[in-house]
Amino acid sequence: MSASIRPADWLRFIDREYLSSYIREGGSAIKFAVAADGGPELLDGIESIATRAGYLVARVDAATTKVQMMDEIFFRVAEQIPWREFGLRILSSLAAEVGYKWPQDGAAPLHVRLAAANGMDSQALLIDLKKAITDRLFRYPSLPRDFRVAMTQLCIAELSGGPDGEAAIATLTDWLTGRNKAVSAVKPFHIFRRIHRTNARHFFESMLHWVRMAGYPGMAVLLDARRLTEPRNAEMEGHFYSKAAVMDTYEVLREFIDSSDRLEGCFLAIVSNTHFLEDMNRGIGTYEALKNRVYDEVRDRNLVNPMASLARIEAAHGRSL
Repeated sequence: MSASIRPADWLRFIDREYLSSYIREGGSAIKFAVAADGGPELLDGIESIATRAGYLVARVDAATTKVQMMDEIFFRVAEQIPWREFGLRILSSLAAEVGYKWPQDGAAPLHVRLAAANGMDSQALLIDLKKAITDRLFRYPSLPRDFRVAMTQLCIAELSGGPDGEAAIATLTDWLTGRNKAVSAVKPFHIFRRIHRTNARHFFESMLHWVRMAGYPGMAVLLDARRLTEPRNAEMEGHFYSKAAVMDTYEVLREFIDSSDRLEGCFLAIVSNTHFLEDMNRGIGTYEALKNRVYDEVRDRNLVNPMASLARIEAAHGRSL
């Protein structure tokens, strides 16, 4: 029997050592939590402390998302991003830098309200802020070109408003969330590639940077991985993972670990049940590349190392793993 830690104790440690400081300062952490009671309450607990700390939280369930595909993970997280709110936050920051006073809410397009609040011609203000958006976002060197273009166009559409602005926002957010994967829809914005398995990781990393640009300390991504170890049965709803799909998922998680230095302000929690450790056919032991990165081969029989990549979590009533 291996030592385990109470859920409340582990959550307090995550809050104190990661969310309150390290992640807020731009770091990243990837933690595997194996819960004796399956994990639902643990996922809720992580979401609660992350939300209280001001983080944006996204949940991904392997039962409803094909997590062996990086683009599907990105799309599911992107669905939970308030893209319009982010655009407004960036515009507010840019307006303040240029010296404009932010207007009250209203029905008129944003650039018209901004012009009225600052005693300017609306077209002159629109030109001025478009230049500021381009200088700040489009020429941002660390973001992939297509992501920069999308963010630039989203901000311009939010600023311009009107039917054309609304249509542009809908088209771009549909592309970012995978609701419309056709490149033809975004070609008018000079975007010529779809988001797929080989480039989705770069978009994910850029999205994390955008979260912090919008004023959040970072993002907590919670992956419910319990479905990976479930055998097929007649009553199963959602996705079933073949042995090959399980291996592909473990490779995706291994890639997250190896690229963690590029995950700015990100806390990624992968929560599963005891089968993750014990199942000889579908558990972590079947994929050495991931196991060698997270499994604690040497551990105390009585004391838990809360800094370890993999934590064994007691059930609420105290049953050990």
